Amino acid sequence: MAEEYLSNIQIAGLTLEINPDQYSQQFKKYGSYKRTIGGGINEIDVNGKKLVIEIRSLTQTQIDDIRKRCALNKIINFIDYVPISEKGQQSRTVYEDLGSETLDSETIYTYIPTYRIVVFDFIPVFGNNVMEYTISGEEI
Repeated sequence: MAEEYLSNIQIAGLTLEINPDQYSQQFKKYGSYKRTIGGGINEIDVNGKKLVIEIRSLTQTQIDDIRKRCALNKIINFIDYVPISEKGQQSRTVYEDLGSETLDSETIYTYIPTYRIVVFDFIPVFGNNVMEYTISGEEI
């Protein structure tokens, strides 16, 4: 199971073996705003962060499989096997629960989440007489 975490991701039920330089992820903040409460200015966080992914150097057969799965469901499951920790409560569907711990009287959950994403682009890239594809998607 540990090897699965190192080199694989799973998109729409299809497990892809990739190199670390093929995959990039970042979390985009939903937003925040400032509000006065009791005379003081507090910054309010709006509902956390969402995942934005980009997977490069995919083959034609991998792209065809992903397109077939995206044609049936526009919103697909994505697992990148990187554990995250959240305090208070879990905000995503759990693929694997790694446990919880109480720190400073707050419960911290560590787990591997199943993200619900929408794939936005299938971008063909031609170079060195090889056609590769890049896909980008965002958590909803």
